[in-house]
Amino acid sequence: MSTAPAVWEDFDVPAHARGGQVTLNLYDHLAAYAPKRPGAYLRISSDRFGLEAGVDRQLEDAEDSRARLRWGPFAKVYRENDTSAFKKRKVTKPDGSIDWMVLRPEFRQLLADLAHGVIDGVIFYDLDRLVRQPRDLEDLIDIVEYVKRPVTGATGGRMNLINDSDRHMARMMCVMALKPSEDTARRVARQHLSAAQNGLAQGRIAYGWVRKGGRKGQLVPDEADVVVRIFQDFMSGDRPTASPGPSTPKGSSPLPRAPGRPQ
Repeated sequence: MSTAPAVWEDFDVPAHARGGQVTLNLYDHLAAYAPKRPGAYLRISSDRFGLEAGVDRQLEDAEDSRARLRWGPFAKVYRENDTSAFKKRKVTKPDGSIDWMVLRPEFRQLLADLAHGVIDGVIFYDLDRLVRQPRDLEDLIDIVEYVKRPVTGATGGRMNLINDSDRHMARMMCVMALKPSEDTARRVARQHLSAAQNGLAQGRIAYGWVRKGGRKGQLVPDEADVVVRIFQDFMSGDRPTASPGPSTPKGSSPLPRAPGRPQ
């Protein structure tokens, strides 16, 4: 049998409410709690060059909020740079069951640390940096309702999920933010399909295309032949490490291998 966290030792229930059927509004008391070992959650969706300038700016604002609220120094900082909070991945669980979920290790670690008392509060930069999927938000809300510790934003109206009205507002904002994310995903997928159908390079220019100069994005015929052959061999069931087989054209060399890979 699980034991609820001891968070009421400094709170006296009014005499008229003891033993009665009275619903108490505890928000003022709970929101006034100043965590002594809070955590900070920082995330940015895209950082192509890995500079982390965006999350660094978020940390500065989180520090300002921590000082304003008179919370203790951050015990842990959870950074997820160049990480989507929208895209789901297919996950096979140890029992063989399958689920689709957003893979954010630092966010999941934050949930575990908050539930187990490693941190006793959270400052996040903004709600759309914290969550984009309603399921992730509900997982966090479940823990907030259990541990009764504040989870507040550094921007906007400084939303605090310990407040029931802020939780409901967060739910609505999360659903509203999900729609443009899905719209963008659909448009990008359509753009990529169109580019592929027209033989155009898309995304980061890779092997098979001119990568620099005035011909950037145009095919390199010799490299393109290798790419086509790789896919043909894959579709026929050949392994990348196999010796040249019947699918290898006469007079051609084996497929090139990445530097450092055993020949």
